[in-house]
Amino acid sequence: MKLGDCANIIQGAFINRIQTSRLNEESKTVQLLTLKEFNETLGLSYRISQHKNTEVYVRKDKLSKDLFTDSISLVMHTLSQKVAFLPKKYSGLLLTNNFIKIEFINQVDLYFMEWYLNEHPEIQKQIVLFSKGSVISSLKLSHIKNVELLLPPYKQQKQMGSITVLKKKKEKLLKEKMQLEQKFMHQQLMNITNGSTREEQK
Repeated sequence: MKLGDCANIIQGAFINRIQTSRLNEESKTVQLLTLKEFNETLGLSYRISQHKNTEVYVRKDKLSKDLFTDSISLVMHTLSQKVAFLPKKYSGLLLTNNFIKIEFINQVDLYFMEWYLNEHPEIQKQIVLFSKGSVISSLKLSHIKNVELLLPPYKQQKQMGSITVLKKKKEKLLKEKMQLEQKFMHQQLMNITNGSTREEQK
């Protein structure tokens, strides 16, 4: 079964085509989904520290609910080829053309599907093949629709989905632990340095 057979695959909006001025009576203010929220969901680091303005004015007639994030779909970033099941706090953000929404027709466990599309070796092989020959590694809509799936029954998906949630929580806690240890060691080194400096000044 292909992904396009069991899900609606929707490309995000090309902002330059729908963006307008705030003075336009037909405009609406929307917040964009960025890599910051996407990477945070997957527990990945986001290197750009400078805060970008993610609020834009767009034409109301060019907006449909399919172009916004929700808590019942997956989102794929076409450049990193990663998939995220966004939490509810990130619902209602406008998807730009670097993102694709995957809206399943049949019942699936989205936690399992996030893991399956991101980490299963057979899926990764297909993505590598589809990405070959591109200067910039990016997946096209047609490629995503043609990804072959072999899904277990829904009950097994639920079980595996629960395991992936626990796995992600554990990784997050280990990351936080490492950060705290680094802060503690840094403070210890600072205390020793400051103590040495005071001794020399006596």
